[in-house]
Amino acid sequence: MYTARALLLLIDFGFGLIELIIGLRILLRLLGANPATPFVSWLYEVSRTLLYPFQGIFPSPVLNGGFVLDMSAVVALLVYALIAYFVSELIRFISYHSSRYVTRT
Repeated sequence: MYTARALLLLIDFGFGLIELIIGLRILLRLLGANPATPFVSWLYEVSRTLLYPFQGIFPSPVLNGGFVLDMSAVVALLVYALIAYFVSELIRFISYHSSRYVTRT
């Protein structure tokens, strides 16, 4: 039971960090942040690996003023959220059903 809780916390933290990185990327690209600055460059480099499976699914529209809505990042954000949800629910399901059959004396 405690193992399941620890695993759920680890999953929540890991996927939360992924969501934060991708969310910041979406925000910075939408606001037209300068990719030459160290923080923005670092964030784009870190998030590139996370977005690789989703590159090219949808075109990223360029809005007035050169702002970009990074659609691959939006899709990645949704997919990672769904993966986190399903993995967490699977762990809860397994934990609940395995604890029902433990005999207590």
